[in-house]
Amino acid sequence: MAQTDPLQAPDAEAKLSWPDAPALPESPAASTSGAPVGESSLAGEPTGSAGNFIPDPEEHLSLPTRRDMTILPAETAHPLTSHEKVLLGLKESVSLFSIVGWSASAGYSHLINSSPNYGTDKAAFGERLGSAALRSVTDNLFSVALFAPLLHEDPRYYELGAGHSFFKRFLHGVERPLITKSDDGRPTANFSLIAGNLVGSALTNAYYPERNRSAGQTTVTFGASMGGSALGYVVNEFLNDALAAAHIRKVD
Repeated sequence: MAQTDPLQAPDAEAKLSWPDAPALPESPAASTSGAPVGESSLAGEPTGSAGNFIPDPEEHLSLPTRRDMTILPAETAHPLTSHEKVLLGLKESVSLFSIVGWSASAGYSHLINSSPNYGTDKAAFGERLGSAALRSVTDNLFSVALFAPLLHEDPRYYELGAGHSFFKRFLHGVERPLITKSDDGRPTANFSLIAGNLVGSALTNAYYPERNRSAGQTTVTFGASMGGSALGYVVNEFLNDALAAAHIRKVD
């Protein structure tokens, strides 16, 4: 069911850009509960508009999970402070979701012997895995921990959920590397992710093989990073649906 965003201006662009996305309230105090300020669940924990618990980033910084960077359709997200974005950037860099991404990237490039061109033996796969991890970590740190606070952008992914068509959800994930939310909830170009991936790609010139160090190769790496980001968001959008179909519990 679509929610009404109290901060959303009545312009058509904002409504079309983020259909049915969870709302951003005016203050952290108003965001911790779907109930009026001062009310909470029976357990004394903050809840979302549908009664779902909303994790407080200040209290959930010990172990990185997928839920740190994903807002579900029934949840109301509180605006992140710069400090919270830095901590989330550090966590996102070493999350299980990220580690799976490193392995998939290294495995694919090893299978087709693409950039970075380390070769195809066992040692080469280890080098590919290490470089994929380093590139992913630098992309995340610059995007989430540095540029998102500086540019006042929300680095989290807002899942559309099962109430929308497959195509709409797929398109939402694909366009996420280019469109995000500002801290006040308005749609904006995802400059933080674009800039972070660009800097991370440029830094590969310091550790990629010699043949992969050039302006042209950096452009290819940047394109691969943006494509990988889009793929990651699409997987994130449909992951719980796929697990439910396989009778596996949802991933936090």
